[in-house]
Amino acid sequence: MTMSSIPPIEDLEISQDLDIQDKTWTLQHMGRAAMTLLIVMALSGLFGGGPLARTTVTDSHDRLQIEYDRFGRYEGELWLQFTIAPGSIHDDRVTLWMDRAYWTGFAVEHITPEPVRSDTGFDGFTYFFSVGTRLAPVVIVFHLRPESLGLLEARIRLNDQISIRFRQFIYP
Repeated sequence: MTMSSIPPIEDLEISQDLDIQDKTWTLQHMGRAAMTLLIVMALSGLFGGGPLARTTVTDSHDRLQIEYDRFGRYEGELWLQFTIAPGSIHDDRVTLWMDRAYWTGFAVEHITPEPVRSDTGFDGFTYFFSVGTRLAPVVIVFHLRPESLGLLEARIRLNDQISIRFRQFIYP
């Protein structure tokens, strides 16, 4: 196209392609919407640290409550907090069992309070705690480091009676 064949826009001789301009603007709007959605998801806790990041599950009799991170990072820090009702304590002892498929996805950094003993079984790991006579709930915290990626499904049992399931997603 030569300069003489360009239709003038007001007093300027510049070419324009409104179809391409409309497609460019549409693409820009879609990009801005995607970035806004990503920021809202990050602030809400989808990638860790926000109102959606931590949650709590409780058994049907309110004897065991587990607070945990829904989302974690590979080799980052995570923790599980177990709150055990006084009625679930037998002979001043508590046992927590974690299934092998879930638990092998983590390295246990430390446990507060420390268990008096731990056993490894075919299907999982059992931790034994001496808690003394309690009138208040017992709180046990496991500090973990994820060593696998993806969706992990947990099965936890208290004193071989109460069972809870939950899921966590570990990002790279």
